Amino acid sequence: MARPGTDQEQPATRVVVVGGGAAGVITAAHLLRSADADHRLEVQVVERTTQTGPGLAYRTTHPRHTVNNYAGRLSAMDGDPDHLLRWCADRGTPVGPMGFIHRHLYGRYLSDVFYTIRVPAGSALGRTVGTVTDVRREGRALGVQMSGGWQIEADKVVLALGNPPPRRMRALERRGDGYVADPWAPDLVEQVGNASDVLLLGTGLTMVDVVAQLHDALPMTRFTAVSRTGLLPRAHRRSVGRLHDAYHPGVAPLPVLLERVQSRIDELAEIGGDWRDVVDSVRASANDLWRGLSPEDQEEFVSTLSRQWDTARHRMSPYMAELVGRLRASGRLRVGLSSDIDPSTFPVVVNCIGPAPVPTRGWNPLVDALLDRGAIRPHRLGLGLDLDEHGRVIDAEGRVDPDVYAVGAARKGIEWEVTAVPDLRSQAVRLSETLAAEQALSRPAARAGAS
Repeated sequence: MARPGTDQEQPATRVVVVGGGAAGVITAAHLLRSADADHRLEVQVVERTTQTGPGLAYRTTHPRHTVNNYAGRLSAMDGDPDHLLRWCADRGTPVGPMGFIHRHLYGRYLSDVFYTIRVPAGSALGRTVGTVTDVRREGRALGVQMSGGWQIEADKVVLALGNPPPRRMRALERRGDGYVADPWAPDLVEQVGNASDVLLLGTGLTMVDVVAQLHDALPMTRFTAVSRTGLLPRAHRRSVGRLHDAYHPGVAPLPVLLERVQSRIDELAEIGGDWRDVVDSVRASANDLWRGLSPEDQEEFVSTLSRQWDTARHRMSPYMAELVGRLRASGRLRVGLSSDIDPSTFPVVVNCIGPAPVPTRGWNPLVDALLDRGAIRPHRLGLGLDLDEHGRVIDAEGRVDPDVYAVGAARKGIEWEVTAVPDLRSQAVRLSETLAAEQALSRPAARAGAS
């Protein structure tokens, strides 16, 4: 992309967004939404696949795979909660704010969001298909290195890497054809074959999606899903009068927070309310609450309470919940503890344990390169990257890189809720405000130099 501007103007800030899934698209849209004549941006989104928008999460086309939240909460655009609803209505697939749309439709929506981003005069938007293998500083700029041996120059880089695949299970990998490492493999059904009994490792939303897909193709197959806790995701209600209860428990130590939340749940139960309203309200303030916890309380939450929170927070759509209920009632799906089963007794095992942490080696060449050079380091909880309060990466020596940011799953640890669409919107808005403020601060110096 050509850089607009003259010698009398401050050049546009070149931003490369690495990743073209939901996090990358929402980030690009909000960056350019903040651009104007004084804050010009050249945004380049780099995505490994030919599709920008769906990413892994919304690439599925299976008819049972719906989004796991109400449509009214899934607008990609901050401040415009009906954006998705209008988009669906305009395409002849109207949905209400409490509806659950198919994930492939949401992927199409994200693609459309990207291709309809309004680019102000003096700014630019581009898209590159390819794999980023490294990001290196070259003087005052950054070199975004591509697998083909070429590079893109940038002033800022945003890591919108998405979720890694599940953690590797090397002992099971030695089984060969009897182990499916990737639950999203396009040939999942073929890999399972005609197995009469299938073991699903994990009891979260990934397992729910996998069992729905496999049951449709293999209706006589029996499934056993296991995890450390044996807990299934809870279910959304079909409809509610409001999107969440207006309740903020206040920043406090973990035991106090738990007591306050339970008290609120009890209060609502007495007047016919629902615990989901409390969970959704706490979820809306979860990152403020998370930052207010001590490191010890954060570690306690991760080790003892995170799974209970996830089952209440990351819920199944009512349709998926009904299917799971029918399969359990018929005996086609059993749910238990991983300590009670022997994987070797099952002809096929599918890894459904959910994504590994972003700083895991082996899933992304860029992550590997940055870890190898010490340009990034894991957060102390090991769930995401170590970042400062603005989302800028911290290297192995504890130094902040002022020009490399992270959005989405890579933020896990510095925040708790990081991958849902409302979280991505919030991150994108804050990033756009940060970059605008940085450019505003540099503007007088640039003008003084030009004169």
